[in-house]
Amino acid sequence: MQDLNSAMAKAVTARESIRKWDRSQIISLLETIAEKLDGAASELIPLAMNETNLTEVRLTGEVGRMSGQWRHMAAVLKKGDYLGTVIDSADSTLQPPRPELRKTTVPLGVVGIFGASNFPFAFGVGGCDTASAIAAGCPVIIKAHPGHLETSRKVFQIMAAAAQSVNAPDGLFNMVEAFEAGIEFVKHKDVSAVAFTGSTLGGRALFDIAQSRKDPIPFYGELGGLNPIFVTEEAANRNGSVIAQGFLDSVNLGAGQFCTKPGYLILVNGSKMLEEIVNLVPTVVTHAMLNEKIREAHARNRSTYAGLPFVKLLAQGVATSDAIEPITIFEISGADLLANQEVTLKEVFGPTAVVVNCASNEEALKVANSFHGTLASGIHGEVNDRIISMGLL
Repeated sequence: MQDLNSAMAKAVTARESIRKWDRSQIISLLETIAEKLDGAASELIPLAMNETNLTEVRLTGEVGRMSGQWRHMAAVLKKGDYLGTVIDSADSTLQPPRPELRKTTVPLGVVGIFGASNFPFAFGVGGCDTASAIAAGCPVIIKAHPGHLETSRKVFQIMAAAAQSVNAPDGLFNMVEAFEAGIEFVKHKDVSAVAFTGSTLGGRALFDIAQSRKDPIPFYGELGGLNPIFVTEEAANRNGSVIAQGFLDSVNLGAGQFCTKPGYLILVNGSKMLEEIVNLVPTVVTHAMLNEKIREAHARNRSTYAGLPFVKLLAQGVATSDAIEPITIFEISGADLLANQEVTLKEVFGPTAVVVNCASNEEALKVANSFHGTLASGIHGEVNDRIISMGLL
């Protein structure tokens, strides 16, 4: 595997070479990579199953999603409007005369990419960040995720071989594995942008490094989110059991390891829905988490949250093996959440969520305003709730 210095040297050389390619050559590269990835599915899927505890069905779909991203980028290039080209014609009648002015986009340069833990294909070494960077004409240095190194190595080999088959510049694709290498390439003067999918804590640290450089660079991050779900009193009364089941299904989806997992359920006078959740949790079948390190982190963060004096354990499922973390639902009052936001508004990556029981609509609105920056959110309301629903929006 490459060290950072050799990878960077190759990427810089490739940066100059790829600029001489026309669009049709890049399209050919993208489509070739898609074809080769699909062709290697039978080899890739067992590798990922062994490293991540994800199922064959899930990973089969994800390989298709990965190759589909490369084909999508090829289609974007064929269409051409991504360039944003604007041409203002010369006008000699103006004083002073205006020359012809043209605007378009150009590749930024070398892009550093961090593979995600929970999507070894779609957001891994061969995922959307890599596909979009290559489509833009940018060489990549990818930090492989330690949770699926063998899978990452194989995907990288497939992409590199595909690039070689169409005579792409050597050094267009580069991969490093050391933790320190990821931090160092964010600092490196020849890296022009960074893409990251992962935790808020890790993403913020990398963002700060990218912005503290002498020449700050773009940081394209998809960070974890608290993803609150709001249920109005009327909606809870009419559809409480359905909403409760949907909430638990979403918390448990992929063992709670989706970035869009709802981490908070906000109710108003929600005693009836609390009972529904307590009754439903024992029926939830949980799954093994991605790896032991992530499972241990979930158990540790869950225990920290459970130790808060104003937090109540509402319901907890049963773990059927040591590799499985049970679904866990905590309860907290709206007043306690608002009074202790620094410790209560925390993401727990895994099958854990918090129900916030508010005393009034006004308190629920204050809770809503306490969430800052999240990937997703949802509101369950009825026609008669439009005022509170609009307030939440």
